[in-house]
Amino acid sequence: MSYGFSQSKQDTITIKKGLGTYYIQNGKMLKPKQLLELTKSNPVAYEAMLKAKKNQVPAAIFGSIGGFCIGYPLGAAISGSDMNWTLLGVGAALTVISIPFSSAYNKNTSTAVKAYNEGLQKLSYRKVRLESMIGASGLGLRATF
Repeated sequence: MSYGFSQSKQDTITIKKGLGTYYIQNGKMLKPKQLLELTKSNPVAYEAMLKAKKNQVPAAIFGSIGGFCIGYPLGAAISGSDMNWTLLGVGAALTVISIPFSSAYNKNTSTAVKAYNEGLQKLSYRKVRLESMIGASGLGLRATF
């Protein structure tokens, strides 16, 4: 009788890069909050995710406001109004400010995912084989790893 306790590849988190960076586990895209929860079992990964979360909020705030400040005057100009160059410049500056925060978030999240995946490999179990035996001294059970 054999009992396999091996780690499934589905439990690992994969990183997909395109227009953005996406973290996927079991075919589902993970949100930062989910990544933080998953990494709690691994102190190294969890610490990296905590650092990542500290950068996520400023990146989102500066990026969102910057995007609005760029988009609003462009939209107005397309509809025939005068271009508000000051607002466009403020938006560009805020967007540039968001870049280091976004980069730090992605770097720390990638570090957390790598540590998490490596931790899964260390936790995987080898196959265990259990055999019942009858000997001169009675019944026995042998486990082979």
